[in-house]
Amino acid sequence: MRVRLLAFVSVALVAAACAGNADRAAAPAAGSWQRIEPGGRTACARGGRYAFWLRRGDPKRVVIFFQGGGGCFNVQTCAPGSVWFDDRVNEGDDPLHNGGLLDLSDAQNPFRNWSFLYIPSCTGDVHLGDTVARYGSTTIRHRGWVNARAALKRAFSEFPAPETVFVTGCSAGSVGSAFHVPAVLQRWPRAKVTQLGDSLAFVFHRPVDLTGWAAQKRFPAFFRIGKRRFTMAEYETALAKRYPKRTFARFNYASDAVQERFYIAVGGKPGGFEPRLRRAEARLKRLPNYRSYLACGSDHCVLPRYTFFTLRVSGIALRDWTERLAAGRNVSCPTCRR
Repeated sequence: MRVRLLAFVSVALVAAACAGNADRAAAPAAGSWQRIEPGGRTACARGGRYAFWLRRGDPKRVVIFFQGGGGCFNVQTCAPGSVWFDDRVNEGDDPLHNGGLLDLSDAQNPFRNWSFLYIPSCTGDVHLGDTVARYGSTTIRHRGWVNARAALKRAFSEFPAPETVFVTGCSAGSVGSAFHVPAVLQRWPRAKVTQLGDSLAFVFHRPVDLTGWAAQKRFPAFFRIGKRRFTMAEYETALAKRYPKRTFARFNYASDAVQERFYIAVGGKPGGFEPRLRRAEARLKRLPNYRSYLACGSDHCVLPRYTFFTLRVSGIALRDWTERLAAGRNVSCPTCRR
């Protein structure tokens, strides 16, 4: 989700596989951001028009970035004026306002000459919904899956034969990037595709149920689980095993305040998030094609922030780690120790 929205929401919500700064300056960008309204069945939660952004740089190297945007899942969170989720696409969603990986004018950014697809969130369903739901007197269009696929369709047309593709996103976009990467792998089977989720591990005190968004209808074929609950670690495991020659990864802050508040909001006990997150990452790192970067602290999202250039864990710079990961090179699993 947008950094400012994240701060607002946070207040409102009360290894076998893992062996082994320059000054800010301007650099020429390969192209500018283009706002695109795809029309069709796409829509934001309250009926507003959906839009995404495209940036044409090197057509052989493509970043697909899923924006965060909170969650809408009951009368309180979905009510008009709710601060729990972003319900529209407007000027505030323009990727030009972001930093870090999305700052195409910063010479420190290893992705500044890549092509970009930026997929906003305005439906409160982590880019997975495909239904119209009512919460009391409020009608919500959960069209996250529809919106994301419309954006991806345009990218598939614009960049027919990329060699390297980096699928990522922060907060809700972390989950969205993991569930939409199979479509990217299917469309570009010869490309070197890597996925990294930033700051939403979907770790709770119990498995999650996304049937209210009809998300299960759109899960990939290798994860058709019906209407039962599941954990994100379960999905990540299935994803890694389905594509053993691809690399999947996650970044998290160990004490992420936003994730902790969501954890408590759905019934978890205070202080329970970090231990569960660490256990989940420890299990996932047993997979040969899974990587993890776990930092100390309570921040939320790092890729669209200047911290992307400055953060280090165990002497490993996140900026360098991410560049190597996206290029398909082997990386370790830096882990913050208390």
